[in-house]
Amino acid sequence: MKKAFLFDIDGTLITTGGAGRAAMSRAFEDLFKVPDPFHGDTFSGKTDPIIFRTAAVRHFGRNPTPDEERAFTEHYIECLPEDLAASPDYRVLPGVDRLLEALSARPDCLLGLCTGNMEPGARLKLKQGDLNRFFEFGGYGSDSGDRAELTRLACERAVRLAGGPVEPLVVGDSTRDEKAARDNGYAVALVATGWTEPEVLRELAPDFFFDSFEDTECAVARLMGLGEGLRADPDHLERAVHRLRQGGVIIHPTSTLYGFGGDATNPAVAARIRGLKGGRAGPFIVLASDTDAALSLAAEVPDGALALARDFWPGPLTLVLPAAKGVLPGVQAPDGTFAVRVDPHPVARDLCRALDRPLLSTSANRSGAPPPGRAADVDAALVAATDLFIEDAAPLAGAPSTVVRFAPQGLEVLREGAISAADLAVAVR
Repeated sequence: MKKAFLFDIDGTLITTGGAGRAAMSRAFEDLFKVPDPFHGDTFSGKTDPIIFRTAAVRHFGRNPTPDEERAFTEHYIECLPEDLAASPDYRVLPGVDRLLEALSARPDCLLGLCTGNMEPGARLKLKQGDLNRFFEFGGYGSDSGDRAELTRLACERAVRLAGGPVEPLVVGDSTRDEKAARDNGYAVALVATGWTEPEVLRELAPDFFFDSFEDTECAVARLMGLGEGLRADPDHLERAVHRLRQGGVIIHPTSTLYGFGGDATNPAVAARIRGLKGGRAGPFIVLASDTDAALSLAAEVPDGALALARDFWPGPLTLVLPAAKGVLPGVQAPDGTFAVRVDPHPVARDLCRALDRPLLSTSANRSGAPPPGRAADVDAALVAATDLFIEDAAPLAGAPSTVVRFAPQGLEVLREGAISAADLAVAVR
């Protein structure tokens, strides 16, 4: 079955630098003698007919007639080429041209449009960036003022073109794109290159989220479910750190198991990893580059914890300590503690050093599934849902770290793992 990618335009593929709004304003003012007719209106995710009708009701006190709508649309299309040509800020958004080239070259893909623009306006906007060549079909504001309806029509056209069922994926940048996709039961990918805050888009829990399409290799691999395209070896440190700094989530080896990793200072990363785990509610472990970096995150360090850190770090020991100010709430347990470890695996330590901040960590599996100790054991679907998979040729220990804390009565082993409770007890005598 072919995948049908249904792309929004403004904020997803291009930005016109305000040319579309300028042309609409000019057309409205020329016809109806209303200056600045769309003042205060947000266009993001809206269809052209709804944008016009909303302004008409405000200025006329009634719905526009069909003749008024027709006249406005025709004059807008007349104005648009001039405003596009005059816009200094028109641009194809980062990575979009490479993404479309890569997807269009695949025989299992269809590329279509799913946009609130009237079709002539959509084609003029794409022509400016030489993007029309990628799109044979679509659903447009000229089909329907209702975004869910035009999305459905785009998919029907994809089915006819494919000669059979397709797997639709709406690609957009707004909450309205997401709702139109979900109203039809379609998967959705959201990209934060439009006018909606990334945190708002992430909270919608789209099937895919991208800060941008600049990393084309990653975007194609994830959208196509090609886990192989996301695999790397430990020499790809710079590539991994770049993705972590952009708020990405990777899978990497530790001394015990393969784990999800992300910037521990970024709250959106914790939310994304929880989604990958399948709604995990508990706190995460934080990895640090060395003992000083790890203990600097604690509000206080009991003597016994300091002794264990000196004896077992770097190593498969996780200490639960009171969190200092600045440790993200999403990393903490309800009692204000957090779990931290200095892992001896060179990839984990090098990531922390190069990122120059702690790393969120939890085993790279869905909650309830076995945690992976070998690269081959990592679920391919989870690889495709993340931004990079760093593989280690050798199997890992396969046992989780031992987790301990110091209660008033002394050492408490919360989870016995790679280090035995007896060995810990000897260290704190």
